[in-house]
Amino acid sequence: MSENKITQIDFIESLFYKDLQVDADLKDYVTNLDLTSIDHVKTNFYHTDPDKKLIDLTLKNVEPFFKEVGSQLKKNGMSVLKVWVQKYEENNYHPVHVHEPHHDSYSFIFYIDCTETSACTVFYSPGYPYVDHTTFKLEPKSGRCVLFPGALPHEAMPNNDKARLIVSGNIRFHG
Repeated sequence: MSENKITQIDFIESLFYKDLQVDADLKDYVTNLDLTSIDHVKTNFYHTDPDKKLIDLTLKNVEPFFKEVGSQLKKNGMSVLKVWVQKYEENNYHPVHVHEPHHDSYSFIFYIDCTETSACTVFYSPGYPYVDHTTFKLEPKSGRCVLFPGALPHEAMPNNDKARLIVSGNIRFHG
């Protein structure tokens, strides 16, 4: 069995991804969450109270990866700013957007469920669409977690199945 290591993509900014295991408790929890349909996706993003159980279950799966990246970035701590779930039905998408613009803020996408036909995530260079149109497409894979600067423009392309389920969030590295 080959070693599962972090892949770093140096694309204008650094993106990091690693293929992890999705814990059955997390998958069951997010699959059964009450999500709200907002335009082009189902989500709990706009729920006002932080979902402590979602945060704890997510961190159980991704925190070692985040700490590994933090170490590469010469950071010795992190805090969770927000965590949410998005479910994509056929033709659902999430248009180009950014998250946290703070220098030490990173965002993540943790693919809980998807198929080979699920929509990819496209990352754009900072300043898009006004400058440089360089892109990087990341194919979804169940268990794949990508960590990237929160100010990096990105989007989920139109989905081709009913299986794309992600946990996403924002963290801030410090120290």
